[in-house]
Amino acid sequence: MSEIITTEPTQPAAPAAPAFSAGDLAAIQSAMLSNLLETKLTAAQLPPAMANHLRKAFTDRTFTMPELDSAITDQRELLALLTGAGQINGPRIGSMTTTEDRLQAALDDLLGAPRDPAMASARVERLSGFKELYLAMTGDLELMGSYDARRTKLATTATLPNLVKNALNKIIIQTWEDLGRSGYLWWQPIVSTQHFDTLQAITGILVGELGLLPIVPEGGNYATLNIADSAETGTWTKYGGYLPMTLELIDRDDVSKLRTYPRKLANAQVRKISSLIASIFTSNANMGPVMADNYNVFEAPHHGNLGSTALSVTEWELARSAIFNQSMLVAGGETAPKLAIDPRYLLVPRTKRLTAYRILYPDLAYESNLYSNNMQQQTWGDVVCVPEWTDAFKWAAVCDPAVAPAIILGERFGIKPEIFVAGDDMSPAMFSNDEVRLKVRSFLSVFVADYRPMYKENATS
Repeated sequence: MSEIITTEPTQPAAPAAPAFSAGDLAAIQSAMLSNLLETKLTAAQLPPAMANHLRKAFTDRTFTMPELDSAITDQRELLALLTGAGQINGPRIGSMTTTEDRLQAALDDLLGAPRDPAMASARVERLSGFKELYLAMTGDLELMGSYDARRTKLATTATLPNLVKNALNKIIIQTWEDLGRSGYLWWQPIVSTQHFDTLQAITGILVGELGLLPIVPEGGNYATLNIADSAETGTWTKYGGYLPMTLELIDRDDVSKLRTYPRKLANAQVRKISSLIASIFTSNANMGPVMADNYNVFEAPHHGNLGSTALSVTEWELARSAIFNQSMLVAGGETAPKLAIDPRYLLVPRTKRLTAYRILYPDLAYESNLYSNNMQQQTWGDVVCVPEWTDAFKWAAVCDPAVAPAIILGERFGIKPEIFVAGDDMSPAMFSNDEVRLKVRSFLSVFVADYRPMYKENATS
């Protein structure tokens, strides 16, 4: 039986699909990501400034869907913070927070400043950087240093410079307290800090004592009591400077530098005051400024408050006795009573701090194989280490200014420095230098009102 075999006509082979180059694949991927980005941004309905911020961040780079969604969510949360959006369901007990409060708290968190007490436990949106806040509040996408109302939508009257100023002032206060705990506010216990309402020269700050009250006979007239004022005068000096916050710094989102600026300003102010107080004891060959009587503050023949002996238990007692026996300021012809006050503070350089501790603080004293109660023991904190003093053998004794003020520290607008921010688009610095300027300023007057409550030892060995 024959077998019939049939065959299908042979089909010509299909041509091979052309291969895509690496460049073609990259272009396809870029186009797909670009379409995805625009679709997501359109659906998000963000303000133009925020949408453009995201568009710049994601254009021309590879990203994942979760990454884009997370960035959009962050911008929505920021928008809610800036516009105060949100609905309160049901009654709420407690104080209400404004948009400015929440915005300030978010910036405080970013810069590491302490929040206002009312916002201490409030939940606010987290800022990823300073540039994000700058763009959202100004719409200045081209970093021209100006406010573009077409590109921002904020339901708040707060301005960026004011928010920054508030945060920086909080950091200055915090830094001031930190420096105090570290010992750099050593001068606070020994000076009388006083506020003045004008920049007029300070005069008559020390009022003298009355002499002994005279006898008034029965039916007789009372005599006029003579009282003298100090002739010392304090003059004002303005201190300050500025730190630049450039648009380049904003564009780099250099938050760490912005956090550092106020700490440096506070540090500079504290060290300035420290040097002014310390120089009272070291100026004019360690004899101090010249007073109204034409003698230096520390002067042996006329002021009786200068010695040349190294610190010891014996010499500390002699210095205390010299201050105790000072004659007080009285009017001419009156009998001057003694000051009758022992100094409280022992001022020393760092090299003599331990020596001073051993004099003032031990419970027991040792002398000639005999232990006894330390009769010179005082309160912890009465030894004051002066950072600027470099001479290892010079030291001083000062009374408590609450009882007998000697050094006056006058302030016009506060001891802590004032912070000013010049950052609007009409600012000359912004126009010519592309920078927001953080200016610090203080008016201070440091002078000696009375030499009697102080004693100085200019020892050489």
